Amino acid sequence: MEDTICVILAGGQSSRMGRDKALLPIAEGTFLSRLIEIYRDRFSVFVSVGEADRFPHPGAGEITDLRPGMGPLAGLEAAFLKTDADLVFLTATDLPFGTVKLAELLLERIGDRDACLIRRRDGGLEPAFAVYRRSCLPAVQSCLDTGRRSVRGLLEHLSVRYVEEDALPGFDLDRMLMNINTPENYAKALEMLLDYNS
Repeated sequence: MEDTICVILAGGQSSRMGRDKALLPIAEGTFLSRLIEIYRDRFSVFVSVGEADRFPHPGAGEITDLRPGMGPLAGLEAAFLKTDADLVFLTATDLPFGTVKLAELLLERIGDRDACLIRRRDGGLEPAFAVYRRSCLPAVQSCLDTGRRSVRGLLEHLSVRYVEEDALPGFDLDRMLMNINTPENYAKALEMLLDYNS
């Protein structure tokens, strides 16, 4: 039994981007292949999808939603039902600049809580870069059973440890949690990558 796994959410519709974000080119690969490469040395990595074999994912397993079309909560539900993991580090395919170090910090801080995630100075949360414990599964299923798809709504029913941004002075959260939703975001991400590597 593996205690902790990484699950990359790749089941979204990418409607604002106009094409699948998982397959967007970045550096020498795609958003998805980049994330698999980042996390697979630390975790067993699984790609969460709405339909089987949707993307190539060498170096990672695949978890298909049991309730396709129900968003990230369906991915989290399937991760717990189809694996033995007690902890899931969840990240999204449109967060290409996350790091193992930041993921490990959340794992260290979760303690006995159901979830652990970062709270920004403006109060914003990033529930798609967070750690969830198996104990949250009943609340996940209850939300899905009643048609509630919001991860933020789920958090209202969990014991959550919030890591405040001010407690993370060594992390560039504007970069690490940059969410790529539009072609403009994508252009900025490519520019940031060039600046970072130069």
